[in-house]
Amino acid sequence: MFATLTHAFAHQIETRPDAIALIVGFGSESRCFTWQQLAERVCLQSELLEHHFDSETEVKCCVGYASNNSLNDVLTALACPLISAMEIPVDHRHGVQAKKQASSIGGIWLNEQDLTQQRDSLTKAPLERIQGAMDDIPPDAPALLLWTSGTTTVPKAVMLTHRNLIANAQAKIGAVPNTAQDVRLTSLPICHAYARTCDLGTWLISGCTLALGLGFESWQTMAPEIRPTIANVVPSLSMRLLESDPASVGIDRLGLLGCGGAAMSEQNFQAWKDRGVTVIQGYGLTESSPVICSATPENAKPGLVGKFVDGWEYEIRNGRLFVRGPHVMAGYWNDVSATDEKIVDGWLDTGDVVEIDSSTQQLRILGRADDVIVLTNGRKVHPQSIERQIECLERVRHAMIVGAGRSVEVWLDADDSTERKKDIQRLLADRPSWERPTAVHYFDRRLSAESGELTNKGTIRRERAAALIRQAGS
Repeated sequence: MFATLTHAFAHQIETRPDAIALIVGFGSESRCFTWQQLAERVCLQSELLEHHFDSETEVKCCVGYASNNSLNDVLTALACPLISAMEIPVDHRHGVQAKKQASSIGGIWLNEQDLTQQRDSLTKAPLERIQGAMDDIPPDAPALLLWTSGTTTVPKAVMLTHRNLIANAQAKIGAVPNTAQDVRLTSLPICHAYARTCDLGTWLISGCTLALGLGFESWQTMAPEIRPTIANVVPSLSMRLLESDPASVGIDRLGLLGCGGAAMSEQNFQAWKDRGVTVIQGYGLTESSPVICSATPENAKPGLVGKFVDGWEYEIRNGRLFVRGPHVMAGYWNDVSATDEKIVDGWLDTGDVVEIDSSTQQLRILGRADDVIVLTNGRKVHPQSIERQIECLERVRHAMIVGAGRSVEVWLDADDSTERKKDIQRLLADRPSWERPTAVHYFDRRLSAESGELTNKGTIRRERAAALIRQAGS
């Protein structure tokens, strides 16, 4: 057991200095780093960060940057603990909003050019430098700040401690063992909790080789060269891989495929099994570091997310899951009231409705208690605010958003079945594309409280309305 991920990093440097730790790029642009070489660059990065702090007036506390799964992302992640700084990686796709999010916390914001300074030589004796710093890392100090994926409200900044990160990564390794002989391809953003723990964290503990890419392109370019044995994806990426020629996406050695963000279909689960690949589904949220449950190579089944990983206590209260353990976040940054609402007496309210499968004792996720829709690409859609906007259209009484793969569709209770798709698209033009319905359907009768589809207040009872939708599709 390691005290922090920095301790795990130091262990790999000390015991396997010449083994390949990290691969970035592909073809003629490919670069490989041994654990020793990576240590040298991490120490250099820590020196560059300290120099940057010296030139700033801000108190040294946190480092924000736009994350795009670059070498600098990994170096910064490993260097921040050495200078007692909290890391704030923000998805580069958020553009200007990324800097605004991180800057609201304080500290410094790094641009790519801030870390391109050259030195005549790399840091000498990097292991000693890292070992000297790691024992001064308080396990319960904030290490990482990640944002929840809020779509209708302002996203919350989740503080994860060094203890959170190491405990959750070790629990994931306990469920899905990795070895130093594995080659892990990372194609999901490491600024999100899933890849941060299940790729970056497990890599440091296992000592495997990490190939750092991003998106489907990395499967087309890097995977045929490095031929990964293990990887994590979201369902939409899984489908693209299944539709591709195996040789073109380098999956001939793939043995384990983690899938998170949303449930994989039973059909795709079986398709991977037919190819000799075991799909490992799991469940969690940013506030839980994130893994709460994980299948294992021995018990993986479609529709289930495995058992609780080591360290969790759990209670299911009226179908709603609460968990407690060393993986629970330190809290939301500068938001005590939201933290107190989410965590009571150490119990984290997941907001998810679940059940335990009687035959396997694995967890089955039934849905969000707050009706959030999770698309197959991992995007989360909160339907009610979208529905309220659509209900502003003339002669529309009620609207219900439903998930449809990577997008959403809308069902209308309206006075007529006039084509309204263009009006809806125009109405929702300022929303992200995944929140704009790709199809418009109509209930075949008026919804009412008497027939059970509406509450006494006139709002939709989602389960009853969904039953009508299922009937229409049968």
